[in-house]
Amino acid sequence: MTNSPERTQQSRIPLYVQTAKLMRQKIERQEWRLGDQIPTLVQLEELYRVSRITLRGALDYLEESGIVRRERGRGTFVTRDLSEERWYKLPNTLDELIETVSGLKVELLQVGASDKPPAPAFAFGTLGDAYRYLRRVHYHDQQPYCLIDLYLSKSLFESDPQGFIGSPAVAVLAKRPDVRIVGAKQIMRIGVAQEETAAYLHIGVGEPVAEVCRTFVDDSGEIFYYAHIIYPTQTIQIETDLLGASHREAKP
Repeated sequence: MTNSPERTQQSRIPLYVQTAKLMRQKIERQEWRLGDQIPTLVQLEELYRVSRITLRGALDYLEESGIVRRERGRGTFVTRDLSEERWYKLPNTLDELIETVSGLKVELLQVGASDKPPAPAFAFGTLGDAYRYLRRVHYHDQQPYCLIDLYLSKSLFESDPQGFIGSPAVAVLAKRPDVRIVGAKQIMRIGVAQEETAAYLHIGVGEPVAEVCRTFVDDSGEIFYYAHIIYPTQTIQIETDLLGASHREAKP
């Protein structure tokens, strides 16, 4: 795979941003470590095959993000360790999900009756009569890490409106003995950030994002929770046990 972003010249993402993302990957992968001096402009020109104007724009972008620092007469240095920034592991089970969301900070953006029911991204469960809609941003270490469009059944929301407004809905549901999650499924797709999403998540328009769609159903098969969640791709990773517990237990 080439380092050059020339193949994506037609992308909506400016070339300097594409170049900055390639540089960021080197820092994430520890090819350029905290405190290291990165290559000179001449070396970067050869590496990425873009103009100096583009490179300066890319370095401006990284410097504004606090990732590098340029020192006159000395060069450019890595000032942030990005190797651990993909801190969010997409949960593979309901228990993992509950553990992940506990204690997260929530900023509520909108709440109200839904003019239309949720439109699940996959066939699972049946729609109820009425829902309440909440739009919110979740934070980790003071940084926004996901934007959520959440639909809760009207009766469920009205049983604890302050709880659902002030805390992650999954954490609230986990503490409710009267709520049975009989079925729970999710899918993930890769998309790009639209203007509004980019503003909420502090990323660039057109940057890649992970879109997770999650549905919970009750014992009648009715959907009482549906969420469409958008994560910046630089914060998320997927870890899967390809053998699984059942495979290990089956071995003599």
